[in-house]
Amino acid sequence: MSLKTEVTDAKPVSMLSKESMSELQSLLNKHGHDLEVDGILGGLTMEAFKEFKIKHYQAHYDLIGPGSVALLLDVPKTTDAISMQMERLKRYSDNPDLNTKTYYYSQRDNYRMPDRTCNSSSNAMYLDWLMRATGEPGLSGDDDYLRKVLSYGDTIYHGVQTKTIKAYGYSTKWMTDRDLPFVKDLLKTGFPVVCNILHRGSVSSPRGGHVIMLIAYDGSTLTAHDPYGTVTSNYTNTNGAYSKISESEFKARWQGGYRILA
Repeated sequence: MSLKTEVTDAKPVSMLSKESMSELQSLLNKHGHDLEVDGILGGLTMEAFKEFKIKHYQAHYDLIGPGSVALLLDVPKTTDAISMQMERLKRYSDNPDLNTKTYYYSQRDNYRMPDRTCNSSSNAMYLDWLMRATGEPGLSGDDDYLRKVLSYGDTIYHGVQTKTIKAYGYSTKWMTDRDLPFVKDLLKTGFPVVCNILHRGSVSSPRGGHVIMLIAYDGSTLTAHDPYGTVTSNYTNTNGAYSKISESEFKARWQGGYRILA
């Protein structure tokens, strides 16, 4: 069993199989260490893993999760841009945790306009992650966030979302440069990314307008928290938590926008 196959959720490093421990040691060696690849968790392996997590802004040094594995396998290449995002996150906490789990909010149960509040629900998921990654309690759900959005303007406008997130203390901006390599590197680093897609119609002729939050990328598939359901089921599946979309389909549907720290 490979490390990626074994680690589907956060678990103690000490619980890894010998095979996965050997792979972990080999990967740490590729990141500048000189460990004996023996499949045994010793003090040197534990210290090397802790050093790796600190370098990539991940807490809980005794735990290994999918985010840690993704970084071990493929550290983002756009280091300057990613480093800037990390430094911006550190404005809000001396020790931000990029391994913070994302929570899913459905727009379908929103107290108002459940059919047109994808932007608010997606940005509420993103804000909730930002808060908890920087040591804050997080949101209790997306309705209070939506109320604040509607006090500033219409939910569909990205500028209104920026203003609302700012009211919670976080500076962000909406980008439209279609920089997919940067988005993928953000995901591999541990940042969730709110983005817009054409969610209706075929891949060859997409239409509509929708906002989702991407949470992972594994080299060919993106994972999202889609507040309305799953695009691949044409939304007959209304649970959009951890929904999958191939990179090729995402490219066809993506409208080019995404949110980052400013």
